Amino acid sequence: MNDLLKISDLKGGYSKDLNILNGVNLTINSGEMVGVIGLNGCGKSTLAKAIVNLIPHRSGQILFKGENISSLDTCQIANIGIALMQQGGTVFQNLSVMDNIKIAFKGANAEMYTKLKSMIPLLSEPDHELSKISADRLSGGQRHQLALALALASSPDLAILDEPSAGLSPKAVGEIYTLLGVVRKELNLSALIVEQNINQAIEFCDRCVFLSEGIVVEEYNNSNKNITRNKIIARLGL
Repeated sequence: MNDLLKISDLKGGYSKDLNILNGVNLTINSGEMVGVIGLNGCGKSTLAKAIVNLIPHRSGQILFKGENISSLDTCQIANIGIALMQQGGTVFQNLSVMDNIKIAFKGANAEMYTKLKSMIPLLSEPDHELSKISADRLSGGQRHQLALALALASSPDLAILDEPSAGLSPKAVGEIYTLLGVVRKELNLSALIVEQNINQAIEFCDRCVFLSEGIVVEEYNNSNKNITRNKIIARLGL
């Protein structure tokens, strides 16, 4: 497998006087699903945002397909094939589902919308029905489905999913990860998944990295999930 994303010694944070990321090193290979796990406040979501330059980094390097993207702005990063689904399933809540879709898919490949309609339950309704559904009336699971569709509109080579299970019921968590499995298979998607739900990350991802105080302190190959789970439990002191 070839390196799709390579992060070297990445440092940065919300304030210019304080780093949240203290030298992150991470590689994602083409076709991989990599989980980022760790305790609250360790820098997981900060890392997701820093990759797409929503949070500036002060030093380090980000390579995407071998090209240095460290100095690109968020729109440029989206245009070269990296998409971010933000924590909480961020959508335009004052608009209809269909209006959300129209904004995201404007100028995008119409074939992708057709594919997603066949995969994402929320989008299976006719477009005129989706125009009647206000995004602020969606359930948590439906909102996450819509947020995933918006992130995938540009046919990204890499999707960054920031806590796709956050705030969802156990049933909805199972549904969103079942959907991610379908999307992965049908679109050959590579992804970085920031996840507080450690068991879910272990079950779904090819490997996980453990973030602590803004650095990767351990990496786990999930080929043996029980061993991985036991190592993480030991690290958490549970």
